[in-house]
Amino acid sequence: MSLTYFPKSAAANSLLRVPYGAFSSGVDQTATVNTATLMTLDTTDFSNDVSISTSKITVVNAGIYNLQFSVQLENNDNAPQDVFIWLKQNGVDITGSTGVVGMPARKSPGDPFHGIYGWNYFVSMTAGQYIEIYWSTTDVDVTIQYYPASSSPTKPATQSVVATMSFVSALPP
Repeated sequence: MSLTYFPKSAAANSLLRVPYGAFSSGVDQTATVNTATLMTLDTTDFSNDVSISTSKITVVNAGIYNLQFSVQLENNDNAPQDVFIWLKQNGVDITGSTGVVGMPARKSPGDPFHGIYGWNYFVSMTAGQYIEIYWSTTDVDVTIQYYPASSSPTKPATQSVVATMSFVSALPP
């Protein structure tokens, strides 16, 4: 296992390198009412010994990792709705990881309520383990939204999901 890389000569890279990954999704995401649904991640923005495959965030090296993620939620229903978000490690729910977001009703027809919500977790991982982010909603009118670039004023696109995984420490002995 190689967690750090130190230069062996003056010509070598002089910076400490640790595992990390930054991932995102550029698509709208929907769920069946009250059904566990995997959040998709389809873009690798940066990575070093952390990768995604079918939205599994997998680490090469054992350690404590900081998982941060955000989702762009939208409620197009006339009533308030709930969204539940939680983590699974190697396909098993992580106890205590569920968060609940209360989504207010849409503002008016054609003007949904939307907000960006984020979480931050430390997770203990052994080599080759993976984390997945799941969600469920109380209504089909609640979605995870990608917003394309627009003008007036000019602004860049908004990814529907953003997740980063950063190495924090070796596992305790």
